[in-house]
Amino acid sequence: MAFLGREAVVKKGSTEIGYCKGVRVSANADLIKDYILGQATPAVLESGNQSFPISVDKMYIDSDYGQALIDGTKIQFSINPEGTATGAEKLIELKNVVLSSWELTIVQDGLVLEAVGGEGDSIDWTTAS
Repeated sequence: MAFLGREAVVKKGSTEIGYCKGVRVSANADLIKDYILGQATPAVLESGNQSFPISVDKMYIDSDYGQALIDGTKIQFSINPEGTATGAEKLIELKNVVLSSWELTIVQDGLVLEAVGGEGDSIDWTTAS
């Protein structure tokens, strides 16, 4: 089943992010890979350190995100790709996100936008309730 971005909801904590233009979430794991003499394939291949980056593009409203970066405030993000109705919708939660980047974009004939990025310490997939 395909989902439409116009139905998706992104929240910072329990508050929907106003004027969100896009979001990127990923889960990554480093590979632990080691070889022994005489072998072309790894003798050890395991999942290592994990990371959970997120970036959000939105219309600029106030300095909350920039200030959160400066203060080191940890944030929780919730992403509902299918919207917020109760049921089978997947809910992706990134917890304890520390913001590591903030960017403001101003163009003469467009909206003032901001982009924020950071990384959480965990990611969970649950069902909306």
